[in-house]
Amino acid sequence: MPYRLHDLLNQNREWAARVESERPGFFTSLLAQQAPQYLWIGCADSRVPANEILGLLPGDVFVHRNVANVVVHSDMNAL
Repeated sequence: MPYRLHDLLNQNREWAARVESERPGFFTSLLAQQAPQYLWIGCADSRVPANEILGLLPGDVFVHRNVANVVVHSDMNAL
């Protein structure tokens, strides 16, 4: 059965509280961290976050996801 939006929002709140209790200041540190040195072009597959498979923290890599890892020269998102 699919999750309802309410359930997803509650799960997000619980996850955020768990992360903050395990790593106090984690979200505050992300405020200054959005300065990625890397661009990762990957498939739209959402099973594994790119930063996880690269061993990086959130904000360390800018991720552009699309179907089949295709980069078309006319795609304005890739400029």
